[in-house]
Amino acid sequence: LALPLTTCTDPMSGFFCIPKKTLAVGHAKCNPVGFKIGLELMVAAGAKKVVDVPITFRDRVAGESKLSMKQNVLYLQQLVALYLDMYLVPIVLLVLLALYVLYYIAKEVLGLL
Repeated sequence: LALPLTTCTDPMSGFFCIPKKTLAVGHAKCNPVGFKIGLELMVAAGAKKVVDVPITFRDRVAGESKLSMKQNVLYLQQLVALYLDMYLVPIVLLVLLALYVLYYIAKEVLGLL
């Protein structure tokens, strides 16, 4: 879901490294929610070069995952906010175009208006 925002393959990861320069750029525009701060920083700083380092997950020996349905909902809300931040103008233009097409169809084709 985050692929158009970043090239990172695991934006939900809580383990990431970022150069100080990138952090300085993204810090002011960052609105971190939960443990998805890496995604927020990548998008806010406009990080073009993201390198994924594979890690191996194992079964937990203690504790529980913090990933719950609430965290999934928060992730979707964060994605919507990031998409709007990056693509607001194209989204508004598409909505206006769709409304115009619907108006045209209602008026010219169906004769309703």
